[in-house]
Amino acid sequence: MIKELIAKIKEKKEFNAIEDKFVRAEVIKYFKQNLKAMKAVSEGRTRSEDYKQTVKHVRAVLRRIYGVFLTKAAKEREKYLSEGDYEKILETHLSTKERIPIYPVIYQKIFAVTGKPRTILDLGCGLNPVSYPYMKVDAKYYASELNASDCEFLEKYFKKMKIKGKAIPLDLTEAAKDPSLLKRFPKADVCFLFKILDEVERKKGRKASESLIKNIDAEYLVISFATKKVTGKPMKYPYRRWLEQMLKRIGYEFEIIKEHNEIFYIVKKHNI
Repeated sequence: MIKELIAKIKEKKEFNAIEDKFVRAEVIKYFKQNLKAMKAVSEGRTRSEDYKQTVKHVRAVLRRIYGVFLTKAAKEREKYLSEGDYEKILETHLSTKERIPIYPVIYQKIFAVTGKPRTILDLGCGLNPVSYPYMKVDAKYYASELNASDCEFLEKYFKKMKIKGKAIPLDLTEAAKDPSLLKRFPKADVCFLFKILDEVERKKGRKASESLIKNIDAEYLVISFATKKVTGKPMKYPYRRWLEQMLKRIGYEFEIIKEHNEIFYIVKKHNI
């Protein structure tokens, strides 16, 4: 069960760049001090207080010890940006690194459905805007990310690439509760929601995801999900039936594209 625990700890984006072996070392240290926690994890009691406390403790330790390491990763991005090595930037983030093999084809398939966008919105974007050259479009680009420093980096990227756009810090779980926060962004032809709804659902439930889907001002939504667990094991049910049922209920048409370790729902909205 340690693999699953490590995956849980690394669910938060801030820990993506830390290697599993370092997380494992901190977990083992904690177990030596807390046998109850080790038993809870070994028995798979993920809802127990001992399990939750383990996740909380190890994350706190990682923030304290590996803050310097994470700062180094940020400096590397700045270096690659100055050198114009955009693929290297994409490699510094887990999701975009995994997506590199499919970037040349996935946008082609998406835009074959949506048409080439003139305005793109990318919510909970991570470093995905850095994949702009693969899109082969001349579009305005608006992005949101929880971390303000990531938004600052993306603003530098937009400036260097001469992309008309803006990156704005935003907590999507808050936007789900208060849709007026989404009004900070203009209407878009296409909105990307790549690997973010699982996190929204985990924190706030499916009603929060539905709120976002209904209130994002875009003609098309492109919603993606991982088809493998962080441990590398394939998911038993990669398709999100709850999403498909929701979309049918609210009257939105959708198409599905599956590429590599990711599944994409291309959703056409009708209430624009």
